[in-house]
Amino acid sequence: MAGLFGGSALTQARRALLSWLPFIAAIPVLWLVQHLFADQRDWEYAFQNINHIGIAIILAVSLNLVNGLTGQFSIGHAGFMAIGGYVSAVLLMRGPSEDPYRLFFIASIAAGAGAAALAGWLVGKPSLRLRGDYLAIVTLGFGEIIRVVIENTRLFGGAIGLSPIPRYADFTWIWTAAIATILVTKRLRDSTHGRAFLSVREDEVAAEAMGVDTTGYKVRAFVISAGMAGVAGALSGAFEGNLSPQSFTFVRSFEIVAMVVLGGMGSITGSTIAAAVLTLLPEYLRALANLRMVIYSIALVVLMLVRPRGLLGTREVWDLLPWRRDKRVAPRAKAPELSEALIDVRRATIRFGGLTAVSDFSLTVKPRELVALIGPNGAGKTTVFNLLTGVYPPSEGTILVRGRDTRGLAPHDIAHLGLARTFQNIRLFRELTAFDNVRLGCHHLTRESIAASVRKGELAEVEEKWINQRSEELLSVMGLLHRRDDLAKNLPYGEQRRLEIARALATDPKALLLDEPAAGTNQKEKSELMQLIRDIRDRFGVAVVLIEHDMKLVMGVSERILVLDHGVTIAQGLPREIQTNPRVIEAYLGEKYAREHAGQIAAGQVQP
Repeated sequence: MAGLFGGSALTQARRALLSWLPFIAAIPVLWLVQHLFADQRDWEYAFQNINHIGIAIILAVSLNLVNGLTGQFSIGHAGFMAIGGYVSAVLLMRGPSEDPYRLFFIASIAAGAGAAALAGWLVGKPSLRLRGDYLAIVTLGFGEIIRVVIENTRLFGGAIGLSPIPRYADFTWIWTAAIATILVTKRLRDSTHGRAFLSVREDEVAAEAMGVDTTGYKVRAFVISAGMAGVAGALSGAFEGNLSPQSFTFVRSFEIVAMVVLGGMGSITGSTIAAAVLTLLPEYLRALANLRMVIYSIALVVLMLVRPRGLLGTREVWDLLPWRRDKRVAPRAKAPELSEALIDVRRATIRFGGLTAVSDFSLTVKPRELVALIGPNGAGKTTVFNLLTGVYPPSEGTILVRGRDTRGLAPHDIAHLGLARTFQNIRLFRELTAFDNVRLGCHHLTRESIAASVRKGELAEVEEKWINQRSEELLSVMGLLHRRDDLAKNLPYGEQRRLEIARALATDPKALLLDEPAAGTNQKEKSELMQLIRDIRDRFGVAVVLIEHDMKLVMGVSERILVLDHGVTIAQGLPREIQTNPRVIEAYLGEKYAREHAGQIAAGQVQP
């Protein structure tokens, strides 16, 4: 046993070492360049610009985590940079005069990053419930508040700033931090947590339905981004030897935003390239004096007109290189799991102001049951799904999912209970591939932490392999494996419908809510969908609740039907009973339907 444990520990240590090999290998190379070139007087100006590029890369890549990957709009990044810079500078100026091994310098950087991350949490926790213009205003105001506080605080040197700061940061330190920032952000981007960030950017409602805590992930991205900005501020102060409040105005924040937008929202390498270009361009235009900023601005405008999605869009440089996929392993089908009543709705009512959308609604769904919910447009069917999944809380009544009252639970919490859904209007993550859409459905089933995904731990590796296998199985079941690497927005409409079902199944639901899955499909696709719904029930052991207007599909697949009209349940029963119910015929099916199918109904045929 000891031998096995030792071998396992050795394997994990080797894996950890290999995962950080690019970073470890870069340090001696940077040190060598530092001593061969950076310390030479002839190279002083060049390396000053190179170091400014390194700091800009840390800022741009870290902001890209919020503005690009998570799809928020923060314009207060200079404020977090200022916090990290000033906290680190105060410690360095009051610390030991000699620091030969730079241990105190490292501690000061960590303190600056921690202070910036804490500020990010304090700002992000309340403000990230807002979106768009509101979040931009909050972060812009925060950045200005930080600058004003610094200008009026004696500890931080007031309006004059801090000087002299021990100049411990050089080429090696700055570019080590820049490479680490890129590596950490890339690993986050490629992990299940990175896919959660992207799902927030693409569609928050769909992300919540897949079990992603959208507010939690926005706050996490904000905190990590703020901490990295704090590192950039600490390095900037220790490189320049001084800090001034005028260096952290909203103009600096806009410059960082411009780097992210120019490089491509969500592209790490795009932000890196843009940071280098926008740092060097003003320097090389200095000879043009007053025309410098005019030419700089025109160049930005032209570039955005030519490349409106940025230099690389959402792609990375390595996406343009040839690569081979891992060998696919055929996954094993999971045995169906049975439990008690899955859904139990008791006299649920919801009101919007003076309008009662659903009144006194009750529903019980048992394991593996196929239930349909029909009714005219505006009857309240989708509102029922929104009640079940926590989008709206009921005004009255109770909703139990697997025995738990869902009142007060967020949609992602209800998804964790085993309820998955599709949407009447397709809500795929359009800018992600079909494969990534399905992988996102597996998100809440994973246990790896953000730290584990960054250090490439064993659990992260095992879970990623399992997610890939499960996702490919579901794509195969839906007949979409050949579309694996196509963007969701490029799929035909019928295939988008099937992809949405595959993504919902990836959450490992106990009950699947399908909202008009046949809408916009042709007759052949509807026939295939009818068989697919039965196969899903049999293969995955899930209950299915179906909203649909196509009566052939409803009568052909359902075991029980509920009929809504103006938010009120007017009938429920077997398909044959619903077809002959006078109230249903009057409110929904119509006399023409009853006449055309009278013979089949009398003969006891369920399918019309």
